[in-house]
Formats: sequence, structure tokens, C-alpha cells
Amino acid sequence: MTRKRRTPETPVLQRFDEANAVRLGLISIQERIPEDHNSWRVEYVVDGRRARLTCDALPQHGGVPHGLDNDVSLALITLYLDAGSPEDGTFSTTAYQILKVTGLDTSGYYYNALRASLDRLSTASYSVSEAWRSGNRWTTVRFRYIDRLEFTSDDDRLQLSGASILRISLAREIVQSVRARYIKPINLSLLSRLQRPLTRALYRLLDAQRAAPDAPAVLAYEVNIIEWAQACKIVDLKPAKVKRTLEGAHAELVQHGYLRGVTYEGRGVRQTIRYEFMADVAEEVAEPATVAQLTQHGVTPTVARQLVRQYGAARVEERLERYHAILANGYSARNRAALLVDVVRDEEGKYGDPAGFVSRSRREHLRTQQEARARATEQQLDAEAARREASWQDLPLVEQTEQAMKTVMVMFGKRLSTQTLAHLRDAMLSGQVTPGDLVRRTTRAAMELGLEDLAEELTQASAQAALNAPSVER
Repeated sequence: MTRKRRTPETPVLQRFDEANAVRLGLISIQERIPEDHNSWRVEYVVDGRRARLTCDALPQHGGVPHGLDNDVSLALITLYLDAGSPEDGTFSTTAYQILKVTGLDTSGYYYNALRASLDRLSTASYSVSEAWRSGNRWTTVRFRYIDRLEFTSDDDRLQLSGASILRISLAREIVQSVRARYIKPINLSLLSRLQRPLTRALYRLLDAQRAAPDAPAVLAYEVNIIEWAQACKIVDLKPAKVKRTLEGAHAELVQHGYLRGVTYEGRGVRQTIRYEFMADVAEEVAEPATVAQLTQHGVTPTVARQLVRQYGAARVEERLERYHAILANGYSARNRAALLVDVVRDEEGKYGDPAGFVSRSRREHLRTQQEARARATEQQLDAEAARREASWQDLPLVEQTEQAMKTVMVMFGKRLSTQTLAHLRDAMLSGQVTPGDLVRRTTRAAMELGLEDLAEELTQASAQAALNAPSVER
């Protein structure tokens, strides 16, 4: 049964597919697969090259990635891009946010489905032989879609909930593709109207064939039925079964104006499927919000779409910021639309940073530096915690508490009252607070110039504890 799908509630986020994974169809479009379907091996032609692909999954996680895993994988790319595309591929998010980005309901059912999907994406191993695009070369790669997964849970069964925090590291190969802008835009308006996971997955796979990042879009695509079934990772390759599997998705894509029609030619395994796309599909796919920003400043729609396709929405939006700063600094232009187009196209540094302007790329560089400092701080805290744990492991709780109190009193000085210090000591002795954790929080606050904020937090907690303490009757 198809469950109700919400319209994604994150319109500010752009949607892009990593072009390698979606073009190769690494995740089966089928919503349900046999229980024992734990691996697949296929060989078919991609971009005129013979591609050999394999997937090996763990049976306890529901077989090879499939169905909703397509929606989840797209959400992860979206959130990774929104996090600034960090070089190490690692970003933090919440289970609630992933479901919001996918447009799936945030009630209990989908948290369980999300956990299963993340398990599959983090354990299934892929091998792609001579079919992964890296720069101008075709390479062989082996990876898991999610290289590392950490999350918090509210229960002993380690299930996800709306409060779960996740730290995800995407595969290095996927990260390199995204950072190299080997990506393709998604028609979010269309995607949000498609009700079935299979239809959404087929749309993404089809659109990757229709318009590759480094090739012009086509109005028709023809493929052998068996090779297409392999590309879709359909389990049963009998032509009649393939037709039935795709039938509903074809109808939905025609209904929503993506496909003009679908026709079959020939018989048996020699049949071909011919997809004809609507002529205006290519126009819809270009980032509508970014195109609209350009046209609002007098750029013609045709030129606006061309700029977005050629340079990408991120660059165009950054150059828009530079354009506004140039005008704000008193630059007089006879034709502002022409100036804007020239600023977007500039490759020679003709338009330097105006006074007081910090470009998006510069802000990203500063943010990267800040993250590097934060990682260094975290590593230092981890090292200190390890040394402290080694020296404290044989000490009784009372002695650990006294050691922690010495550190706290030295670092906070007069920021904490005697009452607050007494509360902290009692909390450690009663097991409510771990001495090592308190020292770590205090050290972190000192390194990040946040002792005043932590002192206020601890003081408020002490006052609240005093209010909640049972009164003593005399």
C-alpha cells in the first residue's frame, strides 16, 4: 500500500542528484524485493561503454538497497550540499530533518523505515568497473553509499525518533563527484507530485539518461527491455514481468507531463522501450528560483536558463551577491542586466570584491577553517579525556570528584557561587553528573571562550535543583 506523501517542507534547499550513482541505477527502483535478494551482478552498456556493476548486501538489513532508499539517498545528497559540501563528506542532521526533506510523513512508521534504509546504505558494498566518471576518466571504484553512520536513540532497541541526531559520512567517491559538480538538478515540482517510490526512482533514472551533466538533453531515449530492467535493478527479467513492474510508473509520469509517451517495439528479450519526453521538460528542470532571480534583474529567460545550466545555481547566486555589492558601492552601469551577465561569466577577476563584501566562497573558506579548528579542539579534548580516564580509572568516586572540583574551581574562578559548587559536588557524588564529563565540558568552554555561558547554565541548574529539593519538616 502506498502511504500518503507530503510535499517536502524545505523549499529553500536545492535538489541535485550525484550523476554517477543515479545514472548507474545503484539502488533498485522496486518497492519490494524477495527476502533472499542480497546481491546482484549486472553488465550493460552505459554511455557506449560496457559497465560491470555488483552489489553485495547483508541479509539482516532487508537485502540490497531498494524502494525508499532512493528517496533517502537523494535527501542525504541534499543535506550534504546544504552543509556546505565538507571535504571529508561528514555532516550532522536529524532523523526528522531527513524525513522532511524526502517529503515522507514524520510519524512513527517512517522512522523505522528510515533506520532500515540507513542500515542498507551503510552496509551494502558496491563495485563499479570502468564506469564511474572521475574528471575526464572512467574509473573502477568500490564503496558503501554511507561510509560511516552514528546516531542517538531513545530506546534500547536502537530505533530512530524525531529527536535522533545523526552524523553521516558519505562515500569518498560520491563526495568527490559532488564537490567536482558532477551533479544534475532535480525537478522538485514534479518529484513532489509523484506518489510512489518506484515512480520517483524511475523518474530520476530516466532523467539521468535524458540529460547528463556533460551532454545535451535529448527528447527521446530508446533501450533494450532487458538492459533497462538491469539498469532499474528489477529482479525478474522476464519481459512481461518488466512491463507490469513499470506500467504504473509510466502512467504516472505521462499524467504529470514528464513523458509524452512510452512505446514497445519487437518481441521477447529483443524488445525495445522508447521513451518520448515532453519538449518543455528541459526548461522546467533548470533551477526555477535562480532563473527567476536573474529575470527579475532584466536578464532574458533564455539567457538566464543558459547561465544556470552552464555555471550552476551556486555560482550564479554567489555572483548575484557580488553584483548587488558592486552597485551598492556606487558603480554606475548603463545596462544593469548586461553587467549582471558579465559578472556571472567573469573568469578573469575583472570584478574584484567591493569594499566590505565577503563572497560566498570566502565565507565557505572561513567556515571550513572554523570547522578545522573545532575538529582540532575535539581531538585535543579526546586526548585529554583519554589521559584523564587512564589516571582516574582506579580512583574511588570521591577522589575523582575532588580532582574534578579542583579543575572547575580554577577555570571558573569567581564565576560560580559556593552554592553552585556544592551542588556540582553533590551531583557528582550521587552519580547525576560524571566527573570526567564535567571536566570535558569545562575545558571545551574555556577553549571556545564560553565559560560565561556555561557558568550561567550551571548556576541555573543549581537553582532549579534547590527549588525541586524536598522540604525538611521540623
